[in-house]
Amino acid sequence: VDLPGREKDRVETYSKGMKQRLMVARSLVNRPRVLFLDEPTTGLDPTSSEAIRNIILEERQRGATIFLTTHDMLEADKLSDRVAFMDEGKIVALDTPHNLKQQYGKRALKAEVAGPDGRLESREVILDRPETTNDIQDLFGKERVVTVHSEEATLEDIFIKITGRGLVG
Repeated sequence: VDLPGREKDRVETYSKGMKQRLMVARSLVNRPRVLFLDEPTTGLDPTSSEAIRNIILEERQRGATIFLTTHDMLEADKLSDRVAFMDEGKIVALDTPHNLKQQYGKRALKAEVAGPDGRLESREVILDRPETTNDIQDLFGKERVVTVHSEEATLEDIFIKITGRGLVG
C-alpha cells in the first residue's frame, strides 16, 4: 500500500490518503473473494486516489468480486464491469457502463467553426441517426471547421437521464 518507512508511526499521524490505503490493505489481508468498499477515494488527492484505484483493479484481476459504492461516475466507469444506479433505495438501472451509455446516451461530433465574422461558433452532429452522414457532409462541406472531437454520454449524464436529477455527494 506504499507506506514505506511509516510502519512504526502512529496511525493518527498519517494523512487521509495514507489512512485510506491502510484501510484498504487491512480489508485485503485475508485475500477475500468478495470485497465491499464504500467511497474508497473520497476526499483524497489524485495520487492517493490512483493508488487506491490500482489496488482495486489488481483485486479485480485476481478474481475478487468488488462492490463499490461511489458518487464518482468516472471512477465507476473505470473500475466497474457492471454498474447499478440506485434511486430512493431501488435499483433503477443495472448493466455494463458501455451498455448503459449505448442504451440511454447519445454520441455526438462537436465542432467549432469559423463564422463569417471570424468568431468561433459551436456545431453538433448527433451520431447514429439516419441523417448523420448528410449532417457530417454539410458540416465539412459548408463550414470552415477549426476543431472537431467526438463526445459520448458519461455515466453521470445517464444517471440524470434515468432519475431526473443529479448526484448528491
